[in-house]
Amino acid sequence: MERVEKAKELMKRAEELGVRLEVRSGWIVAVKQTELGHPKRQDAILEELAKCLRDVRPLVERRAMAAYASKLLGARILYPEFTLMQINAMEGVLASASGDGAVAISVIKEGFRDPRVLLTAKAQDLLIVLDEEETDCAGAPQNEDPKSRRPRRGIFGFLGRGPGKE
Repeated sequence: MERVEKAKELMKRAEELGVRLEVRSGWIVAVKQTELGHPKRQDAILEELAKCLRDVRPLVERRAMAAYASKLLGARILYPEFTLMQINAMEGVLASASGDGAVAISVIKEGFRDPRVLLTAKAQDLLIVLDEEETDCAGAPQNEDPKSRRPRRGIFGFLGRGPGKE
């Protein structure tokens, strides 16, 4: 845990110096904001980050996944459910995401006192299903006119029990 804490601290210092780490097509990219930072100090922190890149990469990836997941809230999710005899594909709706890569999925489980259940999962264990029109919305900036976005169906809409049913 000590190495991860060091990586988090280095990332924080880098951001304070005007260096932002991003994931672009699987690559970790350091974006230097020249107007905010001192180039020699930025290069020094980049060298420190490079030394512990193995610990930095998962942190940057999880942060990027959480940021993107916030654009996908309400999307249909499929995930594997393991039983003793088989693996089933289960369905739910993306309910929330956190910066550590964990997401909450809202599902309907028959036989429970409250059939709506929130499950926690890792983003890499999920398949997000979007209609073609929704793919444009998922990549669109957050400051767009909300009326232009097609409303997403909630879990009850998917199950044919409530508003949003098409």
